[in-house]
Amino acid sequence: MSRDKSQDMTAAQPAPEIRARITTAADAEALVANTLDALDHLQPLVDRETQNLREGRIADALALGEAKAEAGRHYTALIDTLKTNAIAMGRFRPPGLELLKQRHRAFSDMLALNAAVLTTARTVSESIIRELSAEIGGSTTPQGYGARGHAVGAYTGYGRPLSVSKTL
Repeated sequence: MSRDKSQDMTAAQPAPEIRARITTAADAEALVANTLDALDHLQPLVDRETQNLREGRIADALALGEAKAEAGRHYTALIDTLKTNAIAMGRFRPPGLELLKQRHRAFSDMLALNAAVLTTARTVSESIIRELSAEIGGSTTPQGYGARGHAVGAYTGYGRPLSVSKTL
């Protein structure tokens, strides 16, 4: 049975064995290959989340959260293994290491954009909630002046509750 590409991007990626110490050229090459594979899995998830947020499809972006988090943990573990074995990686110079460095730099830029979009979405959401709350609260405050020509104080009774639906 064939799965479509969107299912592949959100499916949990099996974690290959991550060796703490690289002692052979084959180990170094395998680590680079596994890290590139992990990046191939993570990058489209981050890109899709960014696109969904830009287009206002918050629910679709949130649906990617778990898969993105798992792929991110896997990639981070591999990067940590690479850093731990930096001397061995320099000695063995496995094929694909320079490509991995270039792709990692580009991915870092993609993550910065993703973080900016997430921050903007959060700020906009908070602003909407504040404006809605002020609008609801403002309608309970009487407008006008009292008998002596002074502005009437705010309504001291209980305000109406604010209800927010998480379903978008």
